[in-house]
Amino acid sequence: MTGSCVHRFNRLFVKTALWVVFGAALQLSAGCASTAAREKTPVAHSSEAATSRSPLLAKSFEDAVARGDTAWNAGDVDMAIYLYIQALSFQPRDVVTLTKLGTIEQTQGNLPLAARAFELAANAKPSDANLSGRLGLILTALGDKENAYKWLKLSVDNGNTDWRVVDQLSVVETKEGHYTDAVQYAGQAVAQAPKAALPLLHRAEAYYGMGRYEMAEYAARDALRLTNLPDAWRLLGQIQAKQRAYPASVDSLLHVMDSATAYNMAGKLALDNGDNAVALRFFEKASVASPVYMTETQRNVAIARERLSATAEQ
Repeated sequence: MTGSCVHRFNRLFVKTALWVVFGAALQLSAGCASTAAREKTPVAHSSEAATSRSPLLAKSFEDAVARGDTAWNAGDVDMAIYLYIQALSFQPRDVVTLTKLGTIEQTQGNLPLAARAFELAANAKPSDANLSGRLGLILTALGDKENAYKWLKLSVDNGNTDWRVVDQLSVVETKEGHYTDAVQYAGQAVAQAPKAALPLLHRAEAYYGMGRYEMAEYAARDALRLTNLPDAWRLLGQIQAKQRAYPASVDSLLHVMDSATAYNMAGKLALDNGDNAVALRFFEKASVASPVYMTETQRNVAIARERLSATAEQ
């Protein structure tokens, strides 16, 4: 067997073992941590004998952690994980070791495993705002909005000052239609990170959801003063269209899309406002700018003309 095959086998073994340990740890009681202090049975003696024969097996929790730290610092993350798993076999609820495992897996891009590690750690120490916050951000990245909200909220309630946590809570609240809470959380994030553009963008999105377009425009422009965010230009164009500032809306949209797409979007926004004549002009411009939009714009043109006719008949 080649060295590369051995490496692949070891990685698979480590990952499989990690899932098994995490699954088992969820069912362990707090008393499991004291197992090592019980009277030694013949099985325990056999285990100790095996440990003494294998240099890879740790003799104690402290030994496993120390060697795991050494491996991690040396860049051997697979060996570090293997040793931290052994540490958990001695103390299944050790928060520091679980956090190390979660950090490694998050760095490696293995978010489901990272979430499991941080969930065990956060459940063992729910008052730790950093743990619950990191878990909430990972769950958000995994698309688990319901559980993400629970941990993000707990983290913020426990005083987390990481702007990313409270900012993400604002995003969740906006998606749920809780715009007042979203504005509040985004404001906290802005205060915590005044040079970050994202909290300002998310505050603009919350104001937009509330229908407070003037405040939304201020926040979007503040975000753009810090960073040239495409989403901020797109949102600004939508805000301006809601205020019926259509030329300005198109100018903003043109920062992030071609003319045909900008005209088509402006037309849709005008149609939403009931400005059917304006919408018709934009749809016609979109069809001229790009044949790609011919089918869609023809449909939109038909809708706009139908609404104009209905208005004229009233």
